Amino acid sequence: MKKYLFSLVLLIPFLGFGQQKSVDPIAVQILDHMNDLIGQLQSCSYHLDIAKDVADPDHGLVKSFENSDVILSGPDKILVKTNGDRGNRGFWYNGKDITYYSFSENNYARIDAPDNIIAAMDTVNIKYGLEIPGADFFYPSFTDDILESFDKIEFLGEKSVNGKSCFHLKAVSEVMEVQLWINNDAYFLPSRYLIVDKGNDHKQFQGTFSQWELNPETPDAVFEFNPPPNASEIKILAKN
Repeated sequence: MKKYLFSLVLLIPFLGFGQQKSVDPIAVQILDHMNDLIGQLQSCSYHLDIAKDVADPDHGLVKSFENSDVILSGPDKILVKTNGDRGNRGFWYNGKDITYYSFSENNYARIDAPDNIIAAMDTVNIKYGLEIPGADFFYPSFTDDILESFDKIEFLGEKSVNGKSCFHLKAVSEVMEVQLWINNDAYFLPSRYLIVDKGNDHKQFQGTFSQWELNPETPDAVFEFNPPPNASEIKILAKN
């Protein structure tokens, strides 16, 4: 994940710049606990509301909104349905191939995929620029990547997000700032994130999680894509 940290908002790769590190051990402990608990899940589902700045040629930075419903079932199943300013689209992964479908345009594309969730998420992001909303939180190296990529990591205390108590963390580098809100309960699930791209007009990207369901039993048929009537199959070209 360190090559495209928080790829859900299409950020550029970045590394530390040799500055002196300042790391709060409480923040690391919270990240580790979240990472460990997520890593033990067999399956989960969640809703994610996303707001991000996009460049408009006439009006500068404007807000764009979308929401996604995501189901992950280990070791090799993903379903994503997203609706927003960029249209209505879906993403199915059944352990053998990945299908991207545009509800708005009624066309779809199939991509050969590796046989596990992490490798499949890497493939669609690195090769094709497609996003799994919230995917970064599921990488086993999440805490290590934060520690490697940011110069200052701190714990800002307990805050309220949608009426729930959360641990508030902040990580800063020369080019980026990330804030995380982690649920202060038994499961330490992410509640909200905010990313500020300092090198790109301070663009902001925010996501808010809700409707978490842990270890649901989802039939395999849910992850199989069946083309709707009159749908057109298209090709997605890999990025250069």
